[in-house]
Amino acid sequence: MVRDLTLKQARIGKISYINTVPFYFRLFEKDAGVSFVEGNPAEINRLMEEGRIDFAPISSLEYALHHDQYLLLPDVCIGSRDFARSVLLFSREKIEGLNKTQIVISKKSLSAQALLKILLKFKYRFENEFVVADGSPEEMLTFGNAVLAIGDDALFYKPKEFIYKYDLSELWWSWTEVPFCFAVWAVQRRFFEHSSREVFQFSRRLRENAERNLQDLETLMKEALGLTIADARFSQVFGYLFNLNYFLDSEMKEGLELFYRFAARAGLAPKVTEIRFIEAH
Repeated sequence: MVRDLTLKQARIGKISYINTVPFYFRLFEKDAGVSFVEGNPAEINRLMEEGRIDFAPISSLEYALHHDQYLLLPDVCIGSRDFARSVLLFSREKIEGLNKTQIVISKKSLSAQALLKILLKFKYRFENEFVVADGSPEEMLTFGNAVLAIGDDALFYKPKEFIYKYDLSELWWSWTEVPFCFAVWAVQRRFFEHSSREVFQFSRRLRENAERNLQDLETLMKEALGLTIADARFSQVFGYLFNLNYFLDSEMKEGLELFYRFAARAGLAPKVTEIRFIEAH
């Protein structure tokens, strides 16, 4: 179709985690010729920073780090108002005992790393050292007594020993009483400047596709993930997707702005004076 001509030339970042499926499933027809670049959140952040992707769901902290380079698509995000279920701190001791300890954090995360550091520094008044590692939560626990895991690794992890589990989104919610936004959809400013019409079309398509998929989670899970009600993980994944927030409403934006203020205070990112979205010229 003519209106997708520029989108066929665009490079769209794709994170292969369950929580992004509502965005991507049936976003384009199979023969649309749109180019997707896959990776974990940290890899997609890096490719966006390097200008090798035009659109992507990026960590909310990535926007703060390079906000002059991006514009955000309105309405869409990945966030949570209470339990996220896939951004978890696993610890052999209660969180109250983690002051002055070393904590292992997943290299796949960015917003989650910042959120953990903010919670420990400002909510608990702790001082900690952090070690970045790769692998499953089980593997990372060999490097320390507390680890931060994200995504499907965190969602499906079943410890072989007794482990305390803390949902960072729930800790944020109970502390601030505002939602937490883990990821935002961004476009390169330079791409928007020469293809604003196509960017608006993509933004509308993305939102409508997510809305359509989320209205029928059972079908989405069956056709996109191959999960039916007979599968052991069905109820877990259903509850997970149902509980996440995919739309950047005023409360989610309030939580995002608060996160940016804390990130600046902690020296994790430059100050974000204004969150800039695509706008008609």
